[in-house]
Amino acid sequence: MKFFAMFIALFSVSALAETVINYDDGSTLTLTEGEEVYVVKGKLYQQRSYSNGKTIQFKVIPPTARRDYVPQPQDPFAVGSHEWCEAYVPWSEGLTFGMVTWQRYCDTNNDGEYNLCDYYEPTGAATFEEISWQDQCNDGKPWDGS
Repeated sequence: MKFFAMFIALFSVSALAETVINYDDGSTLTLTEGEEVYVVKGKLYQQRSYSNGKTIQFKVIPPTARRDYVPQPQDPFAVGSHEWCEAYVPWSEGLTFGMVTWQRYCDTNNDGEYNLCDYYEPTGAATFEEISWQDQCNDGKPWDGS
């Protein structure tokens, strides 16, 4: 009797299974029951048979309204992010992968610290950040556009 109940439970779970295709942008496509698609080099194809039974055509399925975008949660402290660069204490652990990553992604001007000179992109506009960048990173000179 236990075996029969377990068989029924497994059958009901497998009958409810869905096929979901996950895309790189976080969206998904859930296939309906009986729907078949073929994935070739990142594109979806659907098979169509004609009434004569001899001709088969594979047609690309374009992105449709059926695709649901599910935003992925973003980690503000992902390695290499602005927040991570500010929080990391250089050389606190010696030479580690974290330290090498900090040097590569954070300390872009190789001065041993993460500051305005590493992350600010000058625009030439008269803003507080632009003036701070001029004073701190460009010897008080305005941005020349190069």
